[in-house]
Amino acid sequence: MLCWRDGSVFATGMSSYLDEAPGHPAAAAGIHVRVAFEGVATLALLDTGASWSVLTAELAGELGLLEQEGEPLTLSSRVGRIEGKLVSARIALLADDGDSVELDSTVFVSRDWPAGNFIGYSGLLERIRFAVDPGDNRFVFGER
Repeated sequence: MLCWRDGSVFATGMSSYLDEAPGHPAAAAGIHVRVAFEGVATLALLDTGASWSVLTAELAGELGLLEQEGEPLTLSSRVGRIEGKLVSARIALLADDGDSVELDSTVFVSRDWPAGNFIGYSGLLERIRFAVDPGDNRFVFGER
């Protein structure tokens, strides 16, 4: 996998990513990685500028996360201000090569969220090591 100069391991998993989500226009361009929320595999946009990971209302409902108790939060995003809550969820970054990484995370859910799935910095990306190779569309990751 990916190592530091001294030979110690930086990341243990690697997956390819898509530049666009299937079925969406170029407005959805970015780094779309394979993840599993509570065991349900899907694509999510990697967004290091996002405060929290966010799930679609449909997926959050399917997983029962909309019914969970959580910390109320107003999320300010490119689609406006959305009322919702922060809840706990198990998230796996799925590897094509090496080891997938699974961890407990905090995600934002709302019945009013109109956009896709995002993996954000707080509660998830801040807890792992990761790198992006845009030349080969590779996302490498591992536990810190």
